[in-house]
Amino acid sequence: MAIFFLGLFGLIVGFLMVWKPAKFVEALGEPSWTEKIFSSGRGTTAYQTIGIVVIIISIMIMTGLIQGMFLSIVGPLFGAIK
Repeated sequence: MAIFFLGLFGLIVGFLMVWKPAKFVEALGEPSWTEKIFSSGRGTTAYQTIGIVVIIISIMIMTGLIQGMFLSIVGPLFGAIK
């Protein structure tokens, strides 16, 4: 049940990042690494992109897909995890 609420919280935060990215730029500032990717002055695009990634990961957490993906990526590094 706690995983559902964690995913729901992530969905809400991701939605707000996509819907109102200017508020995140005002509150957190423009990330400096975004100039290399999105050109100068594109902090809102960076927060929208991060918001979409947060939404996708939140849906994966809520549906239980993240555990299988995590184990398929990290599992071979640790032979005991199956």
